[in-house]
Amino acid sequence: MLMTDATHPVSIVGVQFLNARPLLAGLEAGITAPFPYRFATAEPSACADRLAAGEAVAGLVPMAALAGMPGFRALCGLGVAARQEVRSVLLVSKVPLAQVGTLAAHTASRTSVALARLLLAQRWGVRPRIVPSRPPLEAMFATADAAVIIGDPALAICGRTGLLEVDLAGAWVEWTGLPFVFAVWGVADAAPAGLAPVLERSFAFARERWEELLPRWAWEHDVGLDDTREYLEDTLTYRLGDDERAGAQEFLRRTAEAGLLPFRDEVWLDA
Repeated sequence: MLMTDATHPVSIVGVQFLNARPLLAGLEAGITAPFPYRFATAEPSACADRLAAGEAVAGLVPMAALAGMPGFRALCGLGVAARQEVRSVLLVSKVPLAQVGTLAAHTASRTSVALARLLLAQRWGVRPRIVPSRPPLEAMFATADAAVIIGDPALAICGRTGLLEVDLAGAWVEWTGLPFVFAVWGVADAAPAGLAPVLERSFAFARERWEELLPRWAWEHDVGLDDTREYLEDTLTYRLGDDERAGAQEFLRRTAEAGLLPFRDEVWLDA
């Protein structure tokens, strides 16, 4: 049984990129909850690592990471998804995709790297050697033919590299006809009752203060206000419906069949 008193607050972690800010707004502001909690942010892969290490009971984690995390399931209803190109999840290549031999993998990501490997194998017939790396892009290209770059660093370079760029979300939608789910709320089986409503209220906090928060988010992430509005309002989806759930399950199935991730069927925590 999870202890939740003043000396043992519930630990919740969220992604530090712009795309997650609407889901985290209430938690950042310290909204009330029926239990004491502490909130922190980290890169997507680090969020998953904290959950796996028992350092948090809930976190906004990459869909791919959840496949290998027994004891955690995805909370239905909220996440980060897209039905179109997103500009913040890119495969950038110096060579034609069918010639990629080495792939620099942004260590902040797991889902996007798995998606890139899946697409390269099944659409372009290559299985490049993976080189863990980090932005900037020039450093990633020092050891690789192509690179996966995500989040704010990807937004900053999209359309400006002069190289071959593949928007991985757009490529998935074109390939499958389904939305792509990048991140979900991973929740421990031992999480306290009442956690799901707190996460819902965190998102509601953002929706109620949208026009106030947008300029702050744009400034903090060094993205223009109009671009921030388009990205958060039109490009991304935060409500996960049946189509998003089907897209996530299809991703888990295809990556498991390709030997990229362990297969996990019962990943959703039905509310």
